Amino acid sequence: MPAHVRNRRLDDDEFFRIRREEVLPQWETGRQVADLDECIAAARDLSHGKNMTEKLVEAKRNGTHVLFPQFGRALTEYMIEGIRFVADEGGLGTEAIWNIYSDSYTRKNDYRSAAAGIERSRKEGMSMLNGWPIVNFGVDEARRVMQASRVPLTLNSTDEDGRLASEIALAAGWSAANVRSLQEVIAHCKDIPLAEEIRINQYEARLAALYTERGVPICPFNASNLSGYDSAGYRSFVCVSESLLAAEQGVKYQFIEHGLNMNLIQDIAMIRVTERLCYEYCARFGYRDVEFFAGAFPFLGAWPPGEDEANAMIAWNATIPIMGGFPGIILKCQDEAFATPTKEGMAKSVRLARHMLTLMGNQKLPPNSALEEEEAMIEMEVRALMEKCLEAGDGDMAIGMCKGVEVGWIDTMLTPWKHNHGKVRVVRDAQNAVRYLDPGDIPLPDAVREYHRAKITERQRRDGRKVDFNTVVQDLQFASILKGRST
Repeated sequence: MPAHVRNRRLDDDEFFRIRREEVLPQWETGRQVADLDECIAAARDLSHGKNMTEKLVEAKRNGTHVLFPQFGRALTEYMIEGIRFVADEGGLGTEAIWNIYSDSYTRKNDYRSAAAGIERSRKEGMSMLNGWPIVNFGVDEARRVMQASRVPLTLNSTDEDGRLASEIALAAGWSAANVRSLQEVIAHCKDIPLAEEIRINQYEARLAALYTERGVPICPFNASNLSGYDSAGYRSFVCVSESLLAAEQGVKYQFIEHGLNMNLIQDIAMIRVTERLCYEYCARFGYRDVEFFAGAFPFLGAWPPGEDEANAMIAWNATIPIMGGFPGIILKCQDEAFATPTKEGMAKSVRLARHMLTLMGNQKLPPNSALEEEEAMIEMEVRALMEKCLEAGDGDMAIGMCKGVEVGWIDTMLTPWKHNHGKVRVVRDAQNAVRYLDPGDIPLPDAVREYHRAKITERQRRDGRKVDFNTVVQDLQFASILKGRST
């Protein structure tokens, strides 16, 4: 086990050495954010009245919801145009936070290719990148985008190393930093070891904490979107384990955000269990002043190509966090089956979600036995894996997570990451909740194993056939098939 994989806070000497030697030299725009004191002072002014943390604190206190539209285009002028278009045409009010995503080249730290994409976009007169290349444009352009928005901005800089992107975004008054090492390797990586991804995210978490300590509260994403189709217990474990890593670096606010599997009971149970256990485990290790905000990311599996069916997906994915009482509602749009969101598509999604909030009012899913049972099963699974990893790491979650991946306790079905064992198989039950057909080497308690078997048996009785590997494959497309249409 590499010596640097420890859940310990980076001291100032180590942080600034990494910043000077590894992060800022990645691209020429790193020089623009060399003076951290100046960056924090500017961010304090730019984010005044447009701070993500403050927005989530208010929503949680008042029991309201915050919409997160998403957008990313190759040129700054396209970004500003899109933000203003959605605000005007979608009726986007102040109860919103923009989730701006970077392009694929930026996510892979291939800034030369991103530069070529910028030039081609200018030549073609259209966006030739699938996001905004924040590192290439640098802090001045990021500040222009911030000034064009009436609401807070956050940056989705997912992938192996988003440190420089987060440096630039934070210096521009955005919220940015991520604390999601296991999430990232499962969702976006092939080769990088988990130990190295944890080390990278320790820097991002400490950066966020430094801004917070100096008067600019930052709420990093602690996400569990993964590859889009994972068990509820696995998703919950990802966020709970990573909450400890972020808290050790001094992060005081975390946006725990789950990708949905689109079963109302299971998804609400999953998010409630995650929030509860994040508080509990952080308090157990002495991090008693961390506040968590729950949110939901729309289903990341295959989306239907039909506009009507896509609208049904958008509405249902918004209904779940509304009924769960979770403040954060991230939006996808009708373009999802074919492309990244357009400004027109995202404006439609904002209008749809706003009307859903009007129609549903303050309705919430009432307590019921099915929800209680689902929460109990998820909680048992997460506790079992957390305790297994803490035992293996002698109380150090970073070490325990790495060992868990190595031996296969931490495992899921779909990922490009070569270090994942891939023994797990999941299917949907009769209510379209996700269940373990085969949990592989995950240390599931016997009661949880039996619960999943019983739910799969219900589907077998309904369908009149055995649930097997063919069912696993079939279920991958359950939401994207257009039923009742002629081909």
